[in-house]
Amino acid sequence: MGEHLSTDELLKSATALQSEFAPWAGALREQGSEKFTALGLPDRRLESWKYSDLSQALAMKPKAGARPRAPLGLEGAYVAVFTDGIFDVAASSLPAENLSPLREELANPASRFADTLGQINGAEQRNHPILSLNTARVEEGLVLRVPRGETLDRPLHIRFTWTAEAPDKIDGRHMRLLVELEEGARATVLETHDGAPGFATIVTELCLLPSAELTHVRVDRIAADARQSAVTLGELSAAANYKGFYLSEGGHFCRHEALFELIGETANVEIDGAFLVSGNGHCDNTTVITHAAPHTTSRQAFRGVLSGVSRSAYQGCVKVRPEAQKTNAYQMSRALLLSEGARIATKPELEIFADDVKCSHGATAGELDSDALFFLRTRGIPEEEARKMLVEAFLYEALETIEIPALADVAAIAVKGWLSAHTAEVIHAG
Repeated sequence: MGEHLSTDELLKSATALQSEFAPWAGALREQGSEKFTALGLPDRRLESWKYSDLSQALAMKPKAGARPRAPLGLEGAYVAVFTDGIFDVAASSLPAENLSPLREELANPASRFADTLGQINGAEQRNHPILSLNTARVEEGLVLRVPRGETLDRPLHIRFTWTAEAPDKIDGRHMRLLVELEEGARATVLETHDGAPGFATIVTELCLLPSAELTHVRVDRIAADARQSAVTLGELSAAANYKGFYLSEGGHFCRHEALFELIGETANVEIDGAFLVSGNGHCDNTTVITHAAPHTTSRQAFRGVLSGVSRSAYQGCVKVRPEAQKTNAYQMSRALLLSEGARIATKPELEIFADDVKCSHGATAGELDSDALFFLRTRGIPEEEARKMLVEAFLYEALETIEIPALADVAAIAVKGWLSAHTAEVIHAG
């Protein structure tokens, strides 16, 4: 165990490069510094961080994990590559228009995104320690804008790979993505994360104007010694539609938050996810969906498989404001515990201030279904093979919600790789 980092240490480079940024960006970073100085690193004393102590995770030196695997690919996609937190122009293949490195926008006094960056779902950004730290330290990232009525002609694959950074280098890298879909625009985005960042924060801001549609898949395959805290923020106008799928293998510290606000009638958010955690890994999926307009809908469904002495958390909060009558919201979490030492904390929440809504939640956690296992064994299937079949079926059912086959294939490759690497834990009870 080491000493806890001070806010000054985490902010030490925040002002060093201020001269490289436009006045609006410099002011935004300064606001982030002031907020983070006041808030500090999150720990278990914060209710929303009850199951994930980042302060403690950064004070510990994790055991070395496996080195990076070959990064996942998506054939035919545009590719934006970030290597050890730095945008790699040479390795990237980007559209000629509507996409730019964030560093260029931060340096542009007249950037069209000056009033958008750092403002999406402002209520959730206001007192959020990780968002404040990211805002204070952000240098790298990407901005995508799809004009009104247009469709991005290929999927965009944003690839984060950590290769050279030592796991004990914890002052961190901090990146931000901004996706703005104008009225009726459509896009597909794949985020993949591989390797072992000493500490990284990655914030994705999504602005969907009326009738815009975004398909968003993110796959975390960070190493066992990696520490990463990510946040996806979304703001949906009338009839906008977001379909997300989040797959995570955990890490020394791995947390992803999805914070969405539905501000226009008939806006819709659908989030499915799967988490696969082994050893002494940690994985936290936290969601807050705020219904702020009538006739809005949301659905969340997560499935997890845990082994070893791993820890996971699912915190799903649905907020319904007084004006959001006719809201329909659903959330469910299911987890398989493959060992006695694995643990999951599940905390579904409903905050309802409207009287004409349909909201429900549920959660289950336990071992493999003994009846299903018995049924397969009576058909002549050996117990180890039966256990493997049931775990595979449990996970692959989650992937069926990914409607684009190429994206489903990427997620399936990740799941297959994890199952192959952890066969012994899957086929043996205990």
